[in-house]
Amino acid sequence: MRHLLTLSFCLLAGRAAAQITIGPNDMPSAGDTVRYVNTVADGVDLDLTGPGVVWDLSWLEPGAEGADTVVGVSSTPALYQFFFNNPFIYPEHDADIAMRGQAFSFQQLNVSNVFEYFKRDASGYRNVGFGANVSGVPTSVRRIPVDRIHAFPLNFGDTDQSFSSFSLDVPSLFSFTQDQLRTNTVDGWGTLYLPADTFEVLRVRSVLQRDDSVFIAQFGQGFAFPEPETVEYKWIANGMDEPVLLITTVGGQISEARFHYSPNEIQTGVAAMDRVDVGLYPNPATGTVRLRLAGDEAGEVSVVDAQGRRVIAAQRIPTAGDVALDVSGLAPGRYQVVVQGARQHALPLIVQP
Repeated sequence: MRHLLTLSFCLLAGRAAAQITIGPNDMPSAGDTVRYVNTVADGVDLDLTGPGVVWDLSWLEPGAEGADTVVGVSSTPALYQFFFNNPFIYPEHDADIAMRGQAFSFQQLNVSNVFEYFKRDASGYRNVGFGANVSGVPTSVRRIPVDRIHAFPLNFGDTDQSFSSFSLDVPSLFSFTQDQLRTNTVDGWGTLYLPADTFEVLRVRSVLQRDDSVFIAQFGQGFAFPEPETVEYKWIANGMDEPVLLITTVGGQISEARFHYSPNEIQTGVAAMDRVDVGLYPNPATGTVRLRLAGDEAGEVSVVDAQGRRVIAAQRIPTAGDVALDVSGLAPGRYQVVVQGARQHALPLIVQP
């Protein structure tokens, strides 16, 4: 039995060791709807990354639901399309898709009904500009140069830098310009456990440094000011359109956290034996952890360490219900709770001091 459990753990680890590559087919297409939930991610260790990492974030709590709907460029307001649906005159800004963007205001500048425009091909995924109602006037605004969000193919260890800029004018009043430097680092790969999903992912850390400037026509002068540094931590999986987990910090503080959540239709990048239809809680744990069983799971459960060594001996489990495991004697670290029965499960467990 011990050899079987060790083999099961090693097979799981070997499967997780398969790095993925992200390309244009993993980005959004017209007609897609990406659903997510917001969450509080204060307990997430954003420094945990590297090769072959297991990110066990199954403890995240689903919050308010949201969705990003992707549309074709021709579905956006006609007066926004001047730059973004004109491949002959503006080929660099000829967009493939559009999504709703964030409205914002600055003094007398009011920007509403925003659509962001994106272009994707074998070389990268880019934000080419936006259309918006600017202080009552429908306006198209190009990014010159464009913002390259990702360079393809995207693999572990890649780094990429992109400078972009846009300007908005309110005639006879003032103009607003934003310069942005994006620095991307693919700093990790491995397996991501979410409350209802499991994915093989790349993690991308995007550092956004923005400088804003305003020129006031009445006074013939302007001023500039830097924004606090924004960092996007993105866990990206094949075929999921957008990051399956996104955590954004501004000035070092978390400003946004959201993740993919489809409890009724689990998307997973690992084999069927790793689909978790049993639950483990609390996780991380310090004393007793409970294994919740669903269905016919008669067999044995044990705990193995990162080297595949059994650190808690196998014990019989009932067909359904809860099994209590005392992990107080284990050193802090990462383990696997292995269920061996009609089906096999290997659930990540974090033991805290």
